[in-house]
Amino acid sequence: MRSRAAWMLGAATALIGLGAYASGLRAASAGQGGRGPTQLTGADWTAFSPKEKDAYLSGFIAGAAAEQARAGAAADGGTPDSTVVSSGAIERLRSAKQLRFSYAPSVYAVQIDDYYWWTDHRATPIVDVMITLNRRMKSGDQ
Repeated sequence: MRSRAAWMLGAATALIGLGAYASGLRAASAGQGGRGPTQLTGADWTAFSPKEKDAYLSGFIAGAAAEQARAGAAADGGTPDSTVVSSGAIERLRSAKQLRFSYAPSVYAVQIDDYYWWTDHRATPIVDVMITLNRRMKSGDQ
């Protein structure tokens, strides 16, 4: 079972890496290299292709789910490191409708596109927009 958990952790890491890679490529080409995926803003988002947006959001959602499972295991007295993350733990959260970021990447992409349509929002980091929009969608305040 440990190898399955290690595989799932590797898969989640790969998704996060893919999102970061796609984000990094676009940021570097825009002359904004050196920033990590958590520092990208609306200027970066509006330059992303649809595939880059999907990769970024898929990585974000997978990473958030893995971290939520890890934090839950740590809170339950388990080890606080990432070796506790497994697809089973994430699936249990999903089945119980407890994932914090539970919508499909396409749902978030449309919301983020709308948010960044307003040019005065473009300096806001994508991560902050994701947290804000997710909170609004979860509370029903859209």
